[in-house]
Amino acid sequence: MPKITKIEVQKKNKERFNLYLDEQFEMGIDIDTFVHFNLKKDQVLEPSDMEQIQTYEQYRQALNKTIQYISYRKRTEQEIVTYLQDNEFAEAVIADVINYCYKEKLIDHVDYAESLKNTMIQTTDKGPEVYKQKLYQLGIEQDIIESYTEKFKQQQPIEQIIKTAQKILRQKKGPIIKQQDKLKQSMLQKGYGFDVINEVMKSMDFSQSEVELDQLLQADLEKVYNKNRRKYDGRTVVMKTIEALMRKGYNYDKIKNKLEESGISDGTEEIE
Repeated sequence: MPKITKIEVQKKNKERFNLYLDEQFEMGIDIDTFVHFNLKKDQVLEPSDMEQIQTYEQYRQALNKTIQYISYRKRTEQEIVTYLQDNEFAEAVIADVINYCYKEKLIDHVDYAESLKNTMIQTTDKGPEVYKQKLYQLGIEQDIIESYTEKFKQQQPIEQIIKTAQKILRQKKGPIIKQQDKLKQSMLQKGYGFDVINEVMKSMDFSQSEVELDQLLQADLEKVYNKNRRKYDGRTVVMKTIEALMRKGYNYDKIKNKLEESGISDGTEEIE
């Protein structure tokens, strides 16, 4: 049976040791592994002893990596499991690490949900549905997800949501009805529900002067018409242009009037 002939401190890491059996290097061990098994020179090791040491050392390596991993920010159980799997630790070792993390409250999904809620409300323009999806993707329990998503809705200031909507609206061009459609779509993508969106939109100013609308229509007409002239001939150009402008939210009669003002009748004219 092998005998420990030397235990030396590693040069680059004073918390780790090199273990030698019968004058041959066997493995590196953590200081906790060293203390846990009370290892000492001339100690004879049974095969079962070595198996236990190796298993425990794997656990210590996994735990040390986990502690370093969570030192940057809070982590969920799923994140830690995935991280350790990526580092090719055995499932039994991972299970032991997870148990330790729960025992020492290094994993706390309620605290995680609370922290993420506060961070998102304070630093992002995202709504509760995006928050809810993040919790789901991180493996948070369903009851915590539902509870904290409701808290997110209650605690996110309506003024903040209105500010987000106003910023989006400034970036949207076209007729009012199209601006409203685009705003709704953008707000949905940011994670807000229809009830909140409708409430916010009631407080917003969607007024648009006839002069502004006329200028927008003229610019879109020129762009759409000249594009269609490269694809279609005759009256088809006019019909395709009308269809495209109506999809943009312009009124049919205003489109017809603008076409007449531009001198377009059969689709052969070019708008400068």
